[in-house]
Amino acid sequence: MSDLVPGIIAGTINSIIYIVSAMALAALVFTGPLANYLSHGIGILLLGTVIFAVFSAFTASHPLILSGPQDIPIAILALMAATVAAGVGPGFDSEQAYQFIFVSICFSSILVGLFFFILGRFKLGKLVRYIPFPVVGGFLAGTGWLIVKFSFIMMTGLDLGLADLGTLFESTIIIEWFPGVLFAITLLVMARYFSHYLLTPGILFGSILLFYIIMYGAGFSFADMEQNGYLLGPFPKGGLFPGLPFEHFSLFRWDLFLVHLPAITTMMVLNAISVLFNYSGLELIVKRDFDLDKELRLTGYSNILAGMAGTPAGYLDLSATSMSYNLGARSRLPSILVAVMSLITLAFGAEVLSIFPKVLLGGLLLNLGLEFMVEWLYDTWKRLHKTDYAVIVLILIVIGSVGFLEGIVLGLLMSTILFVINYSKVEVIKYELSGKTFSSNVERSGHLKEILQHHGDEIYILPLQGFIFFGTANRLLIQVQTRLESQSLGKLKYLIFDFYDVTGLDSSAINSFNKLKILAENSGFNILFCNLNDEMKAQLYIEGFLTKESGIVQVFQDLDHSLEWCEQHILHRIFPKTEGLEIKDKTRSFKQRFSQISDFFETKTCPSGTIIIKQGEDPGGITFIESGKITVELEMDTGKKIRLKTLGPGTVVGEVSLYLGSLASASVVANTDCQVLFLSKESFNKMNLEAPEKTVALHTFIVELLSERLAGSNATIQALMR
Repeated sequence: MSDLVPGIIAGTINSIIYIVSAMALAALVFTGPLANYLSHGIGILLLGTVIFAVFSAFTASHPLILSGPQDIPIAILALMAATVAAGVGPGFDSEQAYQFIFVSICFSSILVGLFFFILGRFKLGKLVRYIPFPVVGGFLAGTGWLIVKFSFIMMTGLDLGLADLGTLFESTIIIEWFPGVLFAITLLVMARYFSHYLLTPGILFGSILLFYIIMYGAGFSFADMEQNGYLLGPFPKGGLFPGLPFEHFSLFRWDLFLVHLPAITTMMVLNAISVLFNYSGLELIVKRDFDLDKELRLTGYSNILAGMAGTPAGYLDLSATSMSYNLGARSRLPSILVAVMSLITLAFGAEVLSIFPKVLLGGLLLNLGLEFMVEWLYDTWKRLHKTDYAVIVLILIVIGSVGFLEGIVLGLLMSTILFVINYSKVEVIKYELSGKTFSSNVERSGHLKEILQHHGDEIYILPLQGFIFFGTANRLLIQVQTRLESQSLGKLKYLIFDFYDVTGLDSSAINSFNKLKILAENSGFNILFCNLNDEMKAQLYIEGFLTKESGIVQVFQDLDHSLEWCEQHILHRIFPKTEGLEIKDKTRSFKQRFSQISDFFETKTCPSGTIIIKQGEDPGGITFIESGKITVELEMDTGKKIRLKTLGPGTVVGEVSLYLGSLASASVVANTDCQVLFLSKESFNKMNLEAPEKTVALHTFIVELLSERLAGSNATIQALMR
């Protein structure tokens, strides 16, 4: 019961708006040679309002959703109607033109409905979001201009062209449009500063009253107003129901319909965008998410049904729905009332509608067009980048001077060009690294570190980012050529491309890589790719850049293993007879180094693959590596394992957990057969109590080891920050 009053108020206000809108939108299509069929046009719009309102009332996923015929399809239908009306003459009269438009409305709505359903059925709704925002804005601004133009045609009978501008200001003509312009601007300004739900109905009814006061005061009778064309009527006696389009199918001009198919295709796409925009806005208002694919399917069903009845396409009306919400309505009552009142008007309202002033109807159209233009030409001036704004203006100019479809096509072309230009400016190379400043996670002896540091410039690392296409790919080639020509850095031996932040690549990028491959063969360096996803890897194989034979191009799972491969090759080049290079300056046995406390150590043998320490568990003490190699690896939530460090003899693991009393932050796995010394917590505590003076060397060693690791981490961070 608490929802009854707000529901009735919301339903009544929305009903009045829909009925008036039906009159205005019908006048947009049924003008010129089709003006005699305006009553049918109003009936078509009202019937559509009934169908969409009933469908919303019984099927909508949210009780407040109110759907109805929309201005975007009407604007495109108006263009079709104007083209058809221009051909009225010998061999093609106004009756035939009306029949064609009526059936075209039927087929266009069915096609829109099928398009909606297909998008929802195959979960393709999100693809519509990829249409550039400026193109949508330009279309809507162009739509606004066309509506403005049609409003002047309806009020004066004159086309709003350069040749007619002087005529518009003649004393006999200015009186036909000036009140409508004044009404439209008043409505526009008031609506931008006040949001009361009674504002539009109040200004409208006040203007109608003022119109009749002025006309009667000037000595005009109702018959005089009808005779001079100041009123919308007279309409034929009876209801406004236009019948169904099926009776006109036999005379339908399919050849003429196919000519307008591109415009209908544009209608389908733009309607889909509008639907998704409206539902996104509704989500913010009602604070809940919608299944957009489901809503598209439901909207598809409603448009197919509406098309069969010969009414224009429609969908969620965000303004009407939000008004109901703001008025406190929370039920389906507003939709039901809109359906009932529109149906009553459809059946009995022709006589009432005939008293509506034509100039105010033109003002309503003008207000609608101005709202579009103000939103997309004025409001967007500060919000959009100037190039995007220029696209909107360009589309508007082309639509106004050449044609609707031409404007959309040009807008898409301009947006594509601007995207390519802007994206080409995005730096594809995140930063540059070398083996001198960045190394693998394999811990090596001081001597080997010095050797790798000396030869570090042989390794050139380029972490990449974004989508690599023809606008950016060539810059990689130039960058490598610049490195090869550098005299100060010495000869390049290893070029590493890290694809971790790369989203994809096109054929032109692969072509640039092929050029790099030839350059590598001629200059004597290896190319290493790492962090390639499966799609990119497959693409490189298909395009022939990668082959089963490794050759000059190597592929690794990550940057760490790429660097290890390069480092191993450098060391094997310097020590060709050495297998499995070990950390020489730390190979002295821990038993020898800490012989005074060796009794506290437990000797263990760990075969290859043994988990010495498990991530998330208590290591139970410190493990000293006597021989063999181990890997410290971190397991992510996804299950992926990342190598943090590869260590050899002379190092320690588990010391952080022992000193801090924490669980292991990573796992330690034996790479080879290892011999280790284990110092348990109990033995560690006992050693500190029984021989504190003899444990100083052990603590000192661990501090030095941790300091070295910290210094290495700092160096890595500094390299990445450059």
